[in-house]
Amino acid sequence: MSHKTAITIYEIASYVLILGATAIYFFMKQQGLSLTMLVLALAIFCRWMMDRHRYKACDEENDGLRNDLRRLTLLLAEEKKKNNNK
Repeated sequence: MSHKTAITIYEIASYVLILGATAIYFFMKQQGLSLTMLVLALAIFCRWMMDRHRYKACDEENDGLRNDLRRLTLLLAEEKKKNNNK
């Protein structure tokens, strides 16, 4: 699963869990407080996982850009060598 898909899934799941916690709180009143807190904890976990996947996606993109920069730097050095030899 790609990071973009995981981010979307976790984001939607967190919103659904927050709405579910709100519904539990208003419909169950005093009996549902512990269940409400549990659902909110799951929503927070989903948000954390979403941020984690965003961080990993950015880190992988940065690694790819660093590799591209290294490759282009080597190509530039080779081109300068060719020009100096002529």
